[in-house]
Amino acid sequence: MSKIFELYGYRLNCWNDEAEANLKNVFCPFMDAECDGGGNRYLSAINLASNPKLKKRIPNKDLIQAGVCSLQIHGNEQPWIVCPRRLFSLKNGNLSKYQSVIRKKLSEYSMLKKGNVYKVWSEVKIKTEVSNEDDEMKVFDYTFDYIISGISRKKIADISALLAIPPDSIKKTAEKNGYTIVYRDSEYWVDDFPSDPLTIIEVMTSSTSGGDKKKRTQIGMACEDAIVNGLNHNAPGINYRQVWARMVSQLIVKSQVALSWGSHTVWLVQDVLADYISKSTALVLPEYLSETLDEVNILSIGYGNLANNKKSILELKETKLFSGPISKSNGNNSKGFIDIVKIGAPPPKKQIWKSLLYKNPLGNWSDICR
Repeated sequence: MSKIFELYGYRLNCWNDEAEANLKNVFCPFMDAECDGGGNRYLSAINLASNPKLKKRIPNKDLIQAGVCSLQIHGNEQPWIVCPRRLFSLKNGNLSKYQSVIRKKLSEYSMLKKGNVYKVWSEVKIKTEVSNEDDEMKVFDYTFDYIISGISRKKIADISALLAIPPDSIKKTAEKNGYTIVYRDSEYWVDDFPSDPLTIIEVMTSSTSGGDKKKRTQIGMACEDAIVNGLNHNAPGINYRQVWARMVSQLIVKSQVALSWGSHTVWLVQDVLADYISKSTALVLPEYLSETLDEVNILSIGYGNLANNKKSILELKETKLFSGPISKSNGNNSKGFIDIVKIGAPPPKKQIWKSLLYKNPLGNWSDICR
């Protein structure tokens, strides 16, 4: 049965006084801030007022987010990360020492120079209409997890011409969002306007199955039971196909966008998810092991060997970069990342007969069509 592996950043099987003190503040060591449930679990928020046992453990809070970082489906197997903050977070500009290796690797691959100033934005949304080569209008509607860019000094008049926004609006918006506005040479300037180099970072973690309310395997219930009973709880499973579907729908698009901007997108995924992609699609990631960025880039991140590691908070140190072209290169037989949308291998036809044998039919078609 699935169990919570990490709760509010701490291993449940290595729970100690430090973890207990952290629990009282429901603090996330990977955000260096109070846990927000990964930013997408608000329906799983826990009302402490209705549970005296929980309230006793967390006396200074009334409502908390479910702090489930990872799940271990079977004992002695690698856990699956289910919270994006656990894998990578620059939330509110806070930096976690437990993700320093990942930040260093991203800097190296993106060729960000030490000593230069780069700015970071999170949850950057673009919704616009654009025309393609046939002058057909297409809608682009995507949100980028993180954008890293350089900065440059730029006249507000030039920014206005570039963005087709009145200068007064540029100045007002820039001041509101903390940019440095300077008046020099009879003109207003933005001294830290975003500029190349540009890097997009996407964080893809595993999704949980819906869980069973009666068995208390829903994510909020599992969190409650783990707080009160430790390892004596049940947790939801992993929805492998949903993870793959979410990723495949965006992987190529966001990579193409970055290329059109003269930049790169780097996808951060856990190693067990990378293994699942290789096993379930025609894309075999180990064939793309690399040290430089290409058209599509996946940075695989892992816990490493847990057998002798008894630390209560684990730093993710093992990384591998898989990169390559979107599609097959011209003139050769090399594959491309477009193979992620292709089936790894079709099952033999006998499998459908077997599946039908073990499932009750709905009825006869002729009856259904009456």
